[in-house]
Amino acid sequence: MCLIIKKPLGRHIAADFLENAWQRNSHGWGCFHMDQGEVIWARGLHLGELIEHNARLPLGAEVYLHLRRATYGDVNHDMAHPYIVRQGLLLMHNGSIAHLAPQDPTVSDTSELARLLRDMLHGLSDEQAARLIRSQGFKALTAPLIEGSMVVLMDAQGAVRLGRDWHTVQATDWDEGMAGIEVSNSHTWGRCAEKAQGVALAHPVQDMAAIA
Repeated sequence: MCLIIKKPLGRHIAADFLENAWQRNSHGWGCFHMDQGEVIWARGLHLGELIEHNARLPLGAEVYLHLRRATYGDVNHDMAHPYIVRQGLLLMHNGSIAHLAPQDPTVSDTSELARLLRDMLHGLSDEQAARLIRSQGFKALTAPLIEGSMVVLMDAQGAVRLGRDWHTVQATDWDEGMAGIEVSNSHTWGRCAEKAQGVALAHPVQDMAAIA
């Protein structure tokens, strides 16, 4: 399923929020933001790396962080988001695209989505590609493909969101420090998710039986 977190200008993402979200989305992390017209991005596999990187994020930048929960594909560094669609254009995705589900575990539905978008934009200049991904026609064209998901694209002009809307964190969801932060879903983090994780750890046999 995964989780995307949008860090606004002048805000930090609380480390304890990331630690909580990692309990359900622990298959890799990544982020991107703009800096003087250039897309800056990073990714990794370990919570400690994420916490350290988050602490160094510039206060004056809007940053998008992604925590992966693998639906398709292996768990490794290359599978962590963001994906490169083309030079200067990156993608992160929250959701599951069953009709892009690969048989090959070395790729994922998101990597297939990145490949499709790469093919769609092939032959366009950076300026043409930037205009296209911000057009209503592009949103309409991709809507059936990513139905139920959220996709965030980032290029030299900034971020473009496709698919479902953001969920805004309320103080009652976490605390005042996270109030107003936008996230891609409300069910892979939070106090309830924390409690559910504890129950799962306490009853592994019953859980495995339920899965079977």
